[in-house]
Amino acid sequence: MTTATAVVADAATDEARESPTVRLARAWREMRRGAATGVVVEKVFGRPGEPDAVEPGHLDVLDLLSHRDGRRMSELASALHVDPSTVTRTMHRMEAAGLARRQAMEADGRVVTAHLTDEGRRLQALVAARRTALLDAALTEFSTQDRTMFVQLLERFVVALGQHAAGTADPAG
Repeated sequence: MTTATAVVADAATDEARESPTVRLARAWREMRRGAATGVVVEKVFGRPGEPDAVEPGHLDVLDLLSHRDGRRMSELASALHVDPSTVTRTMHRMEAAGLARRQAMEADGRVVTAHLTDEGRRLQALVAARRTALLDAALTEFSTQDRTMFVQLLERFVVALGQHAAGTADPAG
């Protein structure tokens, strides 16, 4: 008869034998598709159809504009790593929702800038507060030192992943 302790010990041994890459791939999948993902999305972005809900793609634009309003559409596309046409479509939907507006620059009417509305500012602040509360709660599971190390390593990983995906990483490391 196998005991619960033996099962846990076997799982820990199997985990130790797996490469960090396999374990990271599993964690990545769980972040994207795991049982908690839907709950996390609703806690941060709100339930679709509710007054204080926001689409994830809209939040990305709201976050950027809350830090510097009046960005050019091309700047938004660059910061979001998307095609300018994607930003244009997103801005159409955001304008329809009353979250942002576009405006031609006075000096050059061909250049269009994006601006938050009061509702866009309110919703960005609300969703940012939800996100902060959830992340703070999750990080309480870590010591102060582990939190700092986790964030530093995650930031380094994101940069390295982007460089390797783009083929711009230095192979010598």
